[in-house]
Amino acid sequence: MSKRNGLTTRGNLVAAAAEIFDRDGFAGTSLHEVCARAEVSKGALYCHFPSKSALAVAVIERQSMLWHEVKHDTCARGTSPVQALVDLSFEIAERMRIDPVIRAGCRLVLDAELFDVAAAGQFAGCVMVVRDLLIAAERAGELVPGANVREAAEGIVAELIGTQLLAQAMTGECQLLTRLPAIWRVRLRGLVREHVLAGLCVDRHPVAAWRI
Repeated sequence: MSKRNGLTTRGNLVAAAAEIFDRDGFAGTSLHEVCARAEVSKGALYCHFPSKSALAVAVIERQSMLWHEVKHDTCARGTSPVQALVDLSFEIAERMRIDPVIRAGCRLVLDAELFDVAAAGQFAGCVMVVRDLLIAAERAGELVPGANVREAAEGIVAELIGTQLLAQAMTGECQLLTRLPAIWRVRLRGLVREHVLAGLCVDRHPVAAWRI
């Protein structure tokens, strides 16, 4: 098997597994069904993933990579670091809505069989992305004096993940995208300088229009 074919097979397996993990959860997912969906043999699967847990971790890692990819894309637009952070949250939420790999990653990381293996690295990676943007915002003079970047980064990630999980548990739907404006109304107050806050846009509406 060539390296290119191997990468294609691996990618197909991750994509197929994500759809089934997203639908059936970790315990309900059958490797036989994953192989059938990816159109590969069980032997080909085991060449890349020695177990269902290893396959699930690969799905989770793909979600983690997305945060770094979206951070790069949002920063490349040349907006302020705080605006880039807000834009990142909306892009992640949109991907979560339409991409089963991202949804499955969110679901799998909290599974009892995977939490100890994958959760620490996944959440630490998300916090690092947010923290880096907040450090850039602090250097650019966008944050209020004395802002605790580490605590703010951890709080933002906790709010994003917690809000999505709450919505999923209560409604069965991915509603983070519609709830983001309310999150940012609370989070940005006291963290961002007033003149920066006035120029930010969230969900196409200027923050200056909010009554906060």
